[in-house]
Amino acid sequence: MAVRDTRRGPVPASGRDPVWWSGGLDPARPLVLVVGGALGGGPECAPLLGRLVAHGHAVAAVRLPRPVPCAECTAASVSRLIDGHAHTADTRRTRVIGFDLGGRPALAAAASDRRIASVHLVGAPVSRLFEEPDRILGLPPATVDALVAATGAAGGEQLPYLLGGLALRPEQLYEIRGTVWVGHAPDDPLTTPQDLALLKLTLESSVFHAFGATGGTSPRGGTVHRWLADGIRRAGSPTR
Repeated sequence: MAVRDTRRGPVPASGRDPVWWSGGLDPARPLVLVVGGALGGGPECAPLLGRLVAHGHAVAAVRLPRPVPCAECTAASVSRLIDGHAHTADTRRTRVIGFDLGGRPALAAAASDRRIASVHLVGAPVSRLFEEPDRILGLPPATVDALVAATGAAGGEQLPYLLGGLALRPEQLYEIRGTVWVGHAPDDPLTTPQDLALLKLTLESSVFHAFGATGGTSPRGGTVHRWLADGIRRAGSPTR
């Protein structure tokens, strides 16, 4: 079956369709779902998306699922997106990439959706930021502005309300069966040392990778994209 044409475009500010980029769609190709966040997973990762298609995957890049305050809704949104590609990709061993806030619904979905064979995180908050949401107001102003834009908050002061209570619990993380690849930076304010320790203690299978210092933001750029593409390849090489 011929591979469908790639669809490209800017991340829409609104609209019912969360998918803003797709390529390589074919029922024989394994699905890679890329969940964008506040700081990454947008148009700047187009080279990564194209590389994944070239490596034999069906790829769909989506906006951060909303409503953000609803823990169950965000996890279900990822599973519904996988459902939506049941006829255009092989979803039986789906890989999910989660950039910063997008990593939270990716992990939550993997705890209950056995189609998710691996999760690949970049600068993802897991627990502490959500347990102590007032910490958000102490983040760099550019990060706060990006979080406001991604979540639909009325302003930075609303972020503690929106994000409070979204912490992933150990009992949820214990349920994840696929391998979780964790990319982090030492000065990333979203991924704390406590979160990394929690993941190491609870995940059945994990791979951790420390990027260099980022100047107080989430890891990004070509080095991150190469690490993600290599992790997807190592998680399972598809047939072209």
